[in-house]
Amino acid sequence: MSSRRLLLWVRLLTGLAFMYQGISHIYGMRELSALFTASAGWQAWPFVGGMRPLELTLWIAFFEFGLGVFLFGGLLTRFLGGFGAILALFQLLTLGLAGGPLNLALLVGGLIACLRGGGGGTMDSALGAMQRKSIERQRERDAEAAILKAERAAAKAVAAQTAHATDRS
Repeated sequence: MSSRRLLLWVRLLTGLAFMYQGISHIYGMRELSALFTASAGWQAWPFVGGMRPLELTLWIAFFEFGLGVFLFGGLLTRFLGGFGAILALFQLLTLGLAGGPLNLALLVGGLIACLRGGGGGTMDSALGAMQRKSIERQRERDAEAAILKAERAAAKAVAAQTAHATDRS
């Protein structure tokens, strides 16, 4: 199996796992909220410290689900892979394995997506190909315009020389 195909499967499975985890956190929001209540160390953290446990649970669930959708689709793969890895690491650091062993797999999958990309079939690669094609076409148009400009300048110079030559005669 090629590395692109392997990265594709890692990205797809990581995206599905994030969507599954987000849905399970929405359905089991009371249980996860109770876990966050029991481990109060996260309340000193910069961004999440002022939140209530249920609010934090909902934010995490919605971020996980949305992140999973975008990863599965292959859009913003490296950026969202890194964000997913940070989110999974946060849950691992605050809850340990009490938050579920899936967080460890999400951390690894997110890091792979962040560092190696999403493999084949990503929307990022399709958008990049379109952008490269557009840049290439613009370069061709610029080269044609430069040639036309040089031809016009040469024609103008020839016309000026012939006019100068006729004035002398």
